[in-house]
This record gives sequence, C-alpha cells and structure tokens, in this order.
Amino acid sequence: RRMSITASSGASKAPAYNHFKNFSGNGVFTADGDEWKEKRASVIHCLLKGISNSNSPATRRLEREANYAANSMVAELEQLRQEEKRGNGQATIVENIVPVIQRGTIGLIYRYITHDDKQQDIVSREVSETSKEKATTLSAGLESSSSSSSSLSSFATPTDEAQDDIIKAVPPDICSSNLLQSYLQSVTDIRMIILAQSRSFWFLLPRWFYRWFSSMYKEEEKTMGPIREFASRACQRAQPGSPLAMLRKRPSHSAASNEELSQNMIDEAITLLFAGQDTSAATLSWTLHLLSLYPHIQERLIKEINTVLRAESNEGTDSSGSDTTKHFTKKLVAKMPFLDAVIKESMRLYPVAPFVVRKLQHEVIVQDEEKLSTTTLPPGAFACIWIYGLHRNPKLWDRASDFVPDRWIDPSLRALDAGQNMVGAYMPFAAGPRSCVGQPLANVILRIILARLVHRFSFSDERLISNGDAEKLRKDMQAGFTVLPVGGLKLSVSIRGEMDRNDKDSSS
Repeated sequence: RRMSITASSGASKAPAYNHFKNFSGNGVFTADGDEWKEKRASVIHCLLKGISNSNSPATRRLEREANYAANSMVAELEQLRQEEKRGNGQATIVENIVPVIQRGTIGLIYRYITHDDKQQDIVSREVSETSKEKATTLSAGLESSSSSSSSLSSFATPTDEAQDDIIKAVPPDICSSNLLQSYLQSVTDIRMIILAQSRSFWFLLPRWFYRWFSSMYKEEEKTMGPIREFASRACQRAQPGSPLAMLRKRPSHSAASNEELSQNMIDEAITLLFAGQDTSAATLSWTLHLLSLYPHIQERLIKEINTVLRAESNEGTDSSGSDTTKHFTKKLVAKMPFLDAVIKESMRLYPVAPFVVRKLQHEVIVQDEEKLSTTTLPPGAFACIWIYGLHRNPKLWDRASDFVPDRWIDPSLRALDAGQNMVGAYMPFAAGPRSCVGQPLANVILRIILARLVHRFSFSDERLISNGDAEKLRKDMQAGFTVLPVGGLKLSVSIRGEMDRNDKDSSS
C-alpha cells in the first residue's frame, strides 16, 4: 500500500540495531539521543567540510582520490589482460569484478579520511622488481591504447607522478601485509554474521547472554579482529587536518590523553571505512551489471562522456587553472546528465541498503490509499521501510522493474512517475535526520569512477549471446544488511580504443 504519514516518526534505532553494536559500537550509525546528535554533528563537520564548494581543497582532494581509485581499478584490469596475453580487440574475462572495485574503494576512503598519502612518492621502492616491470608495461598500455581521439585519451591517462603508484590502492605498509585482504574478507563475512544474528533467537535475548553462550559471538569476534586493526591503524596514521585527525580532537570522540585512541574514535573509523567502501563498491557493481546487460545504454553513456571531454579539451583548463586533461572532476561529471541518470536508476533498482528500521518516538497515524481507514502505530513500535519494494512499487514508478535512466531526465517520462514528486518515495541513502552522512561524497565518487571506467573499457555479459533477455539475466541480491550480486559479477572487459580500431579494421 502507498502510505501517507500524518505525524512525525522520530529517529531512534535502538534496540532494533543492537545487533550491530559489536561491529560499529556506539558510532554515529548506532548511537541514539543526545549522544547521536553530538557525534553526527562532529562527523558532518570533519568529513564534509568544504565539499559543497567545487574549488575547495577538500573537493580537490576527493577528486584526486576518486581518480586515483579509478586508475588503480583500471591498472588491475589491465594487468589481468596482460596475464591472459590478450591481443587487440580481444576481451578479457573477469571472473568477478567486485573485489577489484572493493580494493579501489577501500583505498579511496582510507586515503580521504586519513590524508595518509605521504608514502606514495616511495611506493616504487616498496614494490618488487617484477611489479615494477608490470607497472611500466601497464603504464605504457594506458598511454598507447588511446580512445578515438588523442584529446580524449589525455583524460584517461594517470599523471606522471602516479605511474608507479597506480599498483597500490592504500599505503605500502598496509598493502604489503595480508591486512587489507583480511579486512575485505572480514567485512564480507561480518555482513552475513550480523544478518544471521538478527534472524536468530539471540536477537531477542540480552546482549550479555549472546556474548556468553553463543558460538556465533565467538565467530563474530574472530571476524572483527582485522576490522578493528585496520580502523586502529587508520586512526594512528591520520595526518593533521584529515577528517579522522579533526574528529579525534572533538569532545564527542576524544580520549583522556592525546596519545590514546578512544573507543568512540575506533567505532567511528570502523563505520566510516565500511560505509565508504562497501556501499560505493556495491553501487558500482550493480551499475556495471546493468550496463553490461543493456549495451545500448552503455554506448549512449560513452557518447555523452566523449562529447563532454572533447568540449573540455577544446577549452583547455577548468576555472581553477588545474589541468583538466588529467582527471575527471566534480564540475566535469556535473555536465553529464545521462551519467547521473544511470547511477540514480541503478540505485533505484538496487539500493545497497534495502531496508531501514526505526523505533517510533511518537504515535504515528497511517492512512490507507483510499483514505477510508487508518492504522495507529503506538510509541515504541518498530517501523521497517522496505526500500527495495518502495523503489519498485508500480503505483509510484512507471515500468517499475525496468532499467530506464531516461526517467530522470526526460520530462515526459518523469511525469509518469508519481514517486519522483513524492517525498520519501526515492531514498537510496535513506531519508530524514538519520540519512547517510556520506551522501555528498558518494555522489562525486560514484560519478567520477564510473565515468573513468566506462571511458576506458566496454563491459559486457557473455550470457546475452545465448540468451538475449536481459531481464532474465539479472542477478539476485546476496543476503546481508548491504547487498551485492549473488555469486559475484563475471564480465567481459574490452579496451575501448582497441575495440574501436579492431572494428574499423574488420569493416575495411
């Protein structure tokens, strides 16, 4: 049913989210009341300061880190191609592209919240001679395999200073150990453990009972080890002026001594690292999945990207005087409405956090669609919003299950969607006072990385060859409090410049 809420519902999560406590502690995600208000204000101040200004140092850093993350993904895909010894025009089969994206996004969010990039200049000394040779090969490939015009290729090429760095997504001491891989595996596992806990009888019992008697708790503690270690290192290595360093000085997160790390600080670092990495990686994975099934939409997207890049190349530099031929920027992707529409439509069909639960603070009266009857929800009741179902409700969305990016930019299609004119009908980042604090960052990160990847590669799903029904080939969602494609995402990846040249040779 389509509901109309006539009273405020409050914003408390406890105890519905208590099963997250061992994961994120009392960070902004799970805190309540005055504690939550103070922590959220601190996180917003430290994480988002300057982001609304396209020319601010914070925005330029975010752009740099997003491009760096995209370049690391490109390099890893290039390396797979080198290992398979693929020739011109030949596609590389990537058995699961999700881990590639995860490694790039965790590096991005780590560097952004810590500013720990001082060792990037000495990465080459940390890499083995074999890796150096691979880096040289990959860099040469990136430069030689340009797109249809030289002016466009310059947008996709890493800076000279980043040629050796491109192998690494996070600082060397973290990458050189198994900590990064252990962290990524642990965040994958913890999603399933927390979900299992929420569906078990342990959820109904006091937390101390769960800790003392459940084997699941022992497994959860084991899984949390790498997550806590990674977060602690991030806090310890946070540079002055970085979001984590500023947050550490706030009363809401400070410790008794400047040399100590408060538990609140570690909890918040866990929350920010996970939220920044997991949700971005999941959204990019779902978007590439959809683009691989709908090649005509992907080709329209690359045409828009190329058109904008040509125009920028003719203009030379952006308003800040920086070299726009090296990076995608916030201003640049803002000129790509179809890119924006593709991401919005992907998040409509596959919201990576598919439901939210809130404990009502006040009585809420819900009226049915025909306004013939009402239901009263008392204070203390739990309300769950199934965002996945909300985004596919045929009463709110025309062709509700179809992938139609144009609905966001075509006025005639937009008019068919009641949901686009209704507050709360579209909420991929949740809504209200407890909505995702990182939404302004995600909006930039997702668009820069997707533009970079699609500009460099063509992504396809080989199953379309034998079964042309894209609807039937869509992946199911893996269970979890955030969702990824079940079984990963197998894609056929081709370099656009080589693919275009091969097509021309075949036709001549």
